[in-house]
Amino acid sequence: MKNLELTKKISIIITILVVLLVFLVLLKCFTTVPTGFVGIKTRFGKASENTVQEGLNLKLPIIENIYLIDCRTQKAETSCGTASRDLQEVSLNVVINYNVNKDSAYKLFKEVGANYEAIVISPAILESVKSITAQYTAEELITKRSEVSDKMQETLVEKIEGRGFTVVDFNITDLDFSDVYNQAIENKQVAEQQAKQAQYELEKAKIENEKKIAEAEANAKVMQIQNESTTDKALELKEIEIKQQFIQKWNGVLPTTMSGDVTSVLDITE
Repeated sequence: MKNLELTKKISIIITILVVLLVFLVLLKCFTTVPTGFVGIKTRFGKASENTVQEGLNLKLPIIENIYLIDCRTQKAETSCGTASRDLQEVSLNVVINYNVNKDSAYKLFKEVGANYEAIVISPAILESVKSITAQYTAEELITKRSEVSDKMQETLVEKIEGRGFTVVDFNITDLDFSDVYNQAIENKQVAEQQAKQAQYELEKAKIENEKKIAEAEANAKVMQIQNESTTDKALELKEIEIKQQFIQKWNGVLPTTMSGDVTSVLDITE
């Protein structure tokens, strides 16, 4: 009786284990590919050209595996030190956004594997940054930063587009130079500010001098007019004075012989 009960218990345990095993095997037969991903199915390690799309997918446990390739927009950040055209030390920090093309996922996985960022993206960024930086002087890297960034992006696109990538955005987030060059830039800016200040003072002094000259000329003109007016008045007063003296001395009899300005004498008598 006891043996029968023990046998039943063992049978139940075995049944439960079998059911669990079957359940686990069934779970292994299904896998989910998340949205924005592409699955690469391998059978005994060999990749299949037919990619696995988003959603629930069936696979053979142990025999088949599915590797996920992220096709969403991803960020890669790289820092590097290089040199400008005028041999100045330059430190750059670059951030790019990129996508893996779904149609190229199988080829990329087959040729590169899942670690494509370290193998393809980062080295291509470094090479693009260094090649373009060497075409500009240190000052141009600052004044033409947008142009430099665009050319770096164009170079990067040429390098990785054929490998199955799309570059969405390219940004230089940090650009720095050696301490010596930074000090030289600061000194140059100070000198430029001093030159601008000196030019401003010179222009200000020039304007002040022109104002003083204009004022002096105006005052001289006023004085000239005043002098001319004073002279005319003085002559007029002198003439009146002479006429008054003539009238005071005249006895009322016209001379029989006259010389000079007869008209003026007649004007007086009137």
